[in-house]
Amino acid sequence: MAETHIKLPTWALPIIAALVSFSIGYGAMQAQAQATQIEIERVGKIAVDTYAKSNENATSTALNAQAIKNIADSLARQEKLAEASDARLTQLINMMLERK
Repeated sequence: MAETHIKLPTWALPIIAALVSFSIGYGAMQAQAQATQIEIERVGKIAVDTYAKSNENATSTALNAQAIKNIADSLARQEKLAEASDARLTQLINMMLERK
């Protein structure tokens, strides 16, 4: 059985080493690019979810502010009605006292 050997010229060794090094570097660069793309997609989804939640919170906050304003207005009206009622009651008591 005859052994066959691959013979490479000495000048080709640096070229082969450069090609192997380039291939490894290129593969690592592609893997990093893919990982970066996945991370970008993940962060993009988080940003969209955060935006939606912040809009919900802003709407909820606006509704709460409106409800608080309505309650404050209602209390102010009740206070005015109570003052008017107290004035009428005072008049009525004075009239009753005058008739005695």
